[in-house]
Formats: sequence, structure tokens, C-alpha cells
Amino acid sequence: MKKKMLFIALLAGLNCFSVNAQVGSVGINTANPGSTLTVNGSFAATYKTVTVSGVVGANDYYIAYNGTADGTLTLPAAINGAGNFAGRTYHFKNTGGKILTVSANGSELIDDQNGTGLGVPSITVPPGYYAFLVSKGTTTGATWELVLVSSSNSVPSAESTYPFSAVPTTQRQSCNATPTPSDPWIQTAIVYPQGTVINKGNVLNTSTGAFKAPSDGYYVIQGSTQFDNGSVAGNPNFTWTVLYLVKNYVPGNGGSVLVQSYQPTVTRVFGSSISCMTYLSAGETVSMASVAGVSAGNKYEVVTSTMYGYKIAN
Repeated sequence: MKKKMLFIALLAGLNCFSVNAQVGSVGINTANPGSTLTVNGSFAATYKTVTVSGVVGANDYYIAYNGTADGTLTLPAAINGAGNFAGRTYHFKNTGGKILTVSANGSELIDDQNGTGLGVPSITVPPGYYAFLVSKGTTTGATWELVLVSSSNSVPSAESTYPFSAVPTTQRQSCNATPTPSDPWIQTAIVYPQGTVINKGNVLNTSTGAFKAPSDGYYVIQGSTQFDNGSVAGNPNFTWTVLYLVKNYVPGNGGSVLVQSYQPTVTRVFGSSISCMTYLSAGETVSMASVAGVSAGNKYEVVTSTMYGYKIAN
């Protein structure tokens, strides 16, 4: 009797849908599957919300990260031979307010098509962003391919792009002048003692003048200052000025110049501006710095300095 009831229950379940197979193809609710698997109806896979760092599992599919702190989700390690999961896909959405990092396992890499031909160990998914990855089936090097990273909004939110803007300072900054353009130039980073208009995530250090990239990506940065010797003893003229945007500036050693504006000028007051777009790795900095020669003495001043920027792409 028990076996008969189980058989009836099985028949009842099968009546809810039809499964058809022909020439290696499988159809659900269709007698004529046109692909290896054809589903004539809705499709569902695992949806999971996580709030802390962890390892992505074999049964995961769509993961929403809603942590109150920055977190890392590590992709599963590649498998050689039996069990290789080439073509497996994962979807990640950052639904929280902190940074999500999706990392490859161990020494494996993610092919993010950044133009270098090399993979990266991890990608960042800012708040409001979505990332889609697929396993390449390889076991060394770039084992994952980044298909898409996009924002939920057509215009990225301020929280996603880390905008910053320093207040134009009315406090003068005294700098050491360089006698001639051929001498070792004394780069002086411009600081912003009067703070910022907006500084998402405190990415701009106003005391050092350095913007620090919170995540890998492309950034637009612009700055301006007024070279002004109106309050310098003797009111010397400038003989030339240079305004820089410098990556990874180190006091006394300068840094890697991203862009510069050289002006051969003979005047006591001169305004200058500068801008660039650059790729920065997380933790790299950009500072605005100045150099100038004067007609007398060894000091010059800058005033009403400001710098602003934002992230435009991963």
C-alpha cells in the first residue's frame, strides 16, 4: 500500500510539468527544445544576502552585500579535471553603503579587460554597483572573466564616485623659491587649511593636500591657485611658475608628475590652473604642487588654492 501511494504521488508531481528530451536536448514545458536546455517558463536560482566577508560557494548564484563595513567575497578555487566549473556565473550587487571587494582565490586572477593583457587579483564593487563574472575554466592566471560592472543608476551616485572639493583658502601659503628653472626644483605641496566643501570618505587630506584613491579606477582631478607675492617682503616679481598634479608626492623627493603647467612670466600676481584624468590604484595619492622663481629673495606665496575631483570609472 505504501509503495502504491508513493507511485501515485510521483505521477501527480510529474503532471505539474512536462520534461521532453530529443537528440540530447532537454525541454521543460515544451516538446520541441531548440537548445540543449529550453525552459518554457520562469527561472529561479539562489538569492542570498550577506553582511560580512566570506567565500562564495558552489551553490551561490546571486549575492547581495549589505555590510556595515568594507567586505571581501572570495571566488571559489579553480578545479582541474573532473569538477571543473567552466561557464559558472556569479552575480554580485552592493546594496549597502560600504565597499565590496570580489577577490579571486589564491594566486588566481580576474580578467577585467583593462588593456594591459594582465588580470587583477580583485575588483571593487562600490555602493549601488553590480558585477557579473564567469569562470573561464582555466586553473592558472586569469581564471575568471569580468563580464560587466555597472551602476544601478544612469548617473553614478556621489557615494559611488568619491567626489571631493577643497575650499578656496584665503590663507597664504609660504613656499621656498627656486633660483632658476635649471636648478633642482623645490616642489611644495599645496594644502587646504580651511577644509573642504565635500569630502566623501575623507579621501582628501587637507593638511597635506593629498587625495588618496579609495579604490582602483579612473579619476578626474583639477586644481588651481594664485601665485601672489603681494604680501612677500619687497614684493618681488615671479620670473616663472609651474603648477603640477603629482602622483604619490613625497616631501623633499617630489613624485611622479601627471601633468604640469609652466608659465614664463614677469608679474607679482599670476593665476594658474591644471587638470588631468588618470588611473589610480587603491591607496595611491594625487597632490597639487607648485614651483616658482622670483626676482629677489627666496620666498613666494600662493593663495585662493583649490582642488576637486571624482571617480569616473572602475
